[in-house]
Amino acid sequence: MMGVWSSFRLGIVIPGGDRLYTPWIKGNHAMIGIHFFAAGALGAASLAGPAGMGTNTCHLTWDKQCCPVPGCATSIAPGVLTICNGKDVGAEYNWTLTDISGMGLSFMPSSGFTGLNPGECIDLPFTVICPPNFPLGSVADYEARVTKVSTGETISCFGNVRNMSDFKIDPPVPVVPVAVPADISVPAPRTEVRLSVSNIGSSGKDGVSLYVVPMGQFAVDPPVLPLPPIAAGASISDCRYEVFFDISLLRGAPPQQTMGDVLYMLDTTGDGVADTVIGSQTVRGVPQAAPCPGDLNGDGVVDTADLGILLGAFGTLCP
Repeated sequence: MMGVWSSFRLGIVIPGGDRLYTPWIKGNHAMIGIHFFAAGALGAASLAGPAGMGTNTCHLTWDKQCCPVPGCATSIAPGVLTICNGKDVGAEYNWTLTDISGMGLSFMPSSGFTGLNPGECIDLPFTVICPPNFPLGSVADYEARVTKVSTGETISCFGNVRNMSDFKIDPPVPVVPVAVPADISVPAPRTEVRLSVSNIGSSGKDGVSLYVVPMGQFAVDPPVLPLPPIAAGASISDCRYEVFFDISLLRGAPPQQTMGDVLYMLDTTGDGVADTVIGSQTVRGVPQAAPCPGDLNGDGVVDTADLGILLGAFGTLCP
């Protein structure tokens, strides 16, 4: 089942958690593992990922490990809140983070203020502080509320932390930038991502595969990374895949703002089914400038230097 995975269409509930997982489709194959909602909140305002207020958006890191070993004391998880101003005037925003799980999450910092120029995005790092003895296998949801100061308009975005055992994953950066081509008739540029996967359990593991599941208007290649045997306490530091903007999902011009995530899951039994979520990686689309046909030297300006190149090559026979 190697190849490129992208695009979700269906939703099903799987055992082992209060989540609706939406599978990504590759050919005739479906893989469970994306876009989930808190139980009982389907169709409500708890849609995770980007939320919109006109062309203002916010996004939270989708899924993070908080307590990586059973019976741990209070532990922390890193998170990133991204706020984008897609309008043509500058704006100021207040933001707050709130536990909506009832499990006692706290945040540092828990609120703040930022100003953004037109078209600007900002990544705001914060720390989630999990409660003591966070139950093994638990998932706790939290909400970011972003308010535009001048109008009072508010948008929300959502994320979660989970208590996992045995495996830990370390994304290289909080947010991976991915180029969004202005000309969708050409292949989208790819960004390579390198990961470290650690076995923090008490025994060695063999036959484990890492599933890389795109969420939003993105695709990945390859979608499955078979891992070599990992001894207890050991790490694999060079897991690689590529992520890119999926132009096949477009219905019109490329978006100016697009956020998504890559969900990391493991097949821990070797049966070809991803059974364990271990984290996620935020992905942000970065629009590329439209091509400039007369810019022969690639300096962003059509001028006499380009004319000199044209005249110098005028009359040359092409092979």
